[in-house]
Amino acid sequence: MNRKLLLSALLIAVLTLPSFGAETQDLTTDYVTRIQNEISSDIGKLRTSIETELAGISLTSSDVSKRLSELSALTEKASDDMAAWGYTPEQRETHTRILSELSVAYAAYSALMSSPAAISEASVSVDVSSLGNIASPDINTSDALRQEITKVSRGLDVQVFYLQSRLSKLRLDLAEAAALQKQLKEAEEGGQALELPRTHVLDLECARVNVALSRLQVRAQKRAFDANVSSIQRLRRRLADMQEVITFPQKVLDANLEALQERLTALTEEMTSARKALDSANSSLIRARALLGSGDVNILTNASATYTARSARVNYWEHMVSLIDDEITLVREEQQVWRDRYKLFHDQASGEEIWKLRDDSQTRIAELQRQLEGVRTMEGVILRQIEATQAQATAEGVTGTVQQNLIQATDNQRKTISDIFNRYESLIPQAVFLQQRLNSEANDNLSALRLAEKVSSFSKETVLGFLNTELWQGEGYSVTVSKLVIATLVFLSSFFLSSWGSKWIKRRMLSRFKASVTAANAVQRISFYILWIAFALIALNIVQIPLTAFAFMGGAMAVGIGFGMQNIFNNLISGFIVIFSRPFKVNDIVDVAGTQGVVEDIGSRSTTIKTWDGLDVVLPNRYFLENSVTNWTGSDLKKREILKVGVSYDSDSREVEKLLLDVANGHSSVLKNPAPFVIFKNFGDDALEFEIYYWIELRKASGAKVSSDMRHHIAAVFKREGIGIPYPQRDIHIIPEHKEDSENESA
Repeated sequence: MNRKLLLSALLIAVLTLPSFGAETQDLTTDYVTRIQNEISSDIGKLRTSIETELAGISLTSSDVSKRLSELSALTEKASDDMAAWGYTPEQRETHTRILSELSVAYAAYSALMSSPAAISEASVSVDVSSLGNIASPDINTSDALRQEITKVSRGLDVQVFYLQSRLSKLRLDLAEAAALQKQLKEAEEGGQALELPRTHVLDLECARVNVALSRLQVRAQKRAFDANVSSIQRLRRRLADMQEVITFPQKVLDANLEALQERLTALTEEMTSARKALDSANSSLIRARALLGSGDVNILTNASATYTARSARVNYWEHMVSLIDDEITLVREEQQVWRDRYKLFHDQASGEEIWKLRDDSQTRIAELQRQLEGVRTMEGVILRQIEATQAQATAEGVTGTVQQNLIQATDNQRKTISDIFNRYESLIPQAVFLQQRLNSEANDNLSALRLAEKVSSFSKETVLGFLNTELWQGEGYSVTVSKLVIATLVFLSSFFLSSWGSKWIKRRMLSRFKASVTAANAVQRISFYILWIAFALIALNIVQIPLTAFAFMGGAMAVGIGFGMQNIFNNLISGFIVIFSRPFKVNDIVDVAGTQGVVEDIGSRSTTIKTWDGLDVVLPNRYFLENSVTNWTGSDLKKREILKVGVSYDSDSREVEKLLLDVANGHSSVLKNPAPFVIFKNFGDDALEFEIYYWIELRKASGAKVSSDMRHHIAAVFKREGIGIPYPQRDIHIIPEHKEDSENESA
């Protein structure tokens, strides 16, 4: 009974859903998320009760198979058992029913457990896998995606209904199992035997299996629901991304109009055939009416049954002609809608046309929705006619030709629904969808139009008057706002032109004349300023503004250069001095007042040095003229290094000198020319002091690494030869006391 009620409610929900195709407000993300959370919360609240109830029953695959076999055996010998137990006929019926229900419950649980995807017949599954392959982002693809999103969203409504129904069924199963368990417990505690103890235990087992079955159905449907929600969210994101790059070329419009024209041609031919069929059906109806005579059509006779069948056929063709006529109208409207959408997409519609399109589309949407409601009302009328005709055909005593005519009338009525009203259910929502898209796109254009109207509220005369406003004038010239704007634009563009031209000159110098990087950079900077000044003069000449127009600015510029721009010009001049005097070049290793590193770039205002720590230090060019600069790679790449070593006083100085010289000559990074040499520097306080002088090439070796490596070698050699490196030490001499002082002290 519960299953029948559930399926009936589901059928009502599906039939009352808005028709697929109309672009209404689909499920929002917030709504879907809230529903997901509510369902998850409901499932979580039932989890403890389910686990408690199922603790006393084993539902593994092997246990279920074993129990099904036991139930089959119990069913076979149930008659003998119930006779031995002395069951009454009513008790026999109850026991047999519970055995059957328990076997069905176990079988359903086993089937669902082996195939979780096989949800019950009321489940709704939406396949969105094909929607992931969207090739071209044109307007047809966008429309199709919108319709699919709406369809899938409405499918979720049915899934939510089914999930909630399954949860309600699960709660009922839990309540039933709890009630049976309570009865059994009370009977055991009271020491009273139940009237049907065996039947009661089986009934409790059946309730528990139903709980497990409902739990599996809820889980399977919840997974399907979550998967479809994720698919819809992905499709919405894809649609949002598509809106940025959507296209509507002329070829798409032409293809759509051509397809609609072909459809019009086919509909015209179909209309001709339908009118002929209608004329033939009317002729047959007239003849049937004549055979009926003056009799009552409601009295069931052979003539009246024939009249009913032919009347149903006439109604079919009348509806068909009306349908084709409406479809021709809708196709012609669709052609115009596509033309209007093309104009809106490419901003070819005037403001008045956009307002009219929006209002007309709103009116047409309302008309189409009323037409769809009328179609559904008429469909209900025909469904009632089918029910009445079927009742007549199956009435007692109705046979032969009368029954055949009534069945034929029923078939025509069913064809009216399947061929005509179902076709309306597809045509009208599609027309509504296109009108809604037109309305939405018109509203979008109106938003932009309102903004444009606000901007254009200034009259053309006002704008022109502002552009022609005279700022200042002199002898033979005047400077207006428009001239100044044009000059500014040309002046700014001169930066880009000068930059491009100077870079081209640099590339030519490097590739054709094989100039150095430093020289090419210098020429690039000089040519940039020359080109920039030339373009600036050209800009002034284009707008006919003489240089004398800016004479009044000379004093202000002089003051600015003398104070605010002093440092800038100082660095610029210093940069040119550095570039032409070339105390160093790019990739040289320099030391400027403690800042050591490789020269990365020599600019007109500053120079960049990358230190040994990998830091870029930007120094103003005047800094190189005001401080001493050490160029380690100016003439060559060789650098002398000094390594100091101290040995104990008991060491052989000549042997030490020889060992140190061997270590220096044996190192791969120490240059052979100039050759390294060792100096016996001094007799130190604690050791004999030696110094090793050697040269390295800066591009190939690091002084710190080479000196560290040599110290390791020296330590190893000294250890092997028994030469010690002494610690700092002090010798303390104790002077004895005077003899006379000792004698006086004894006395």
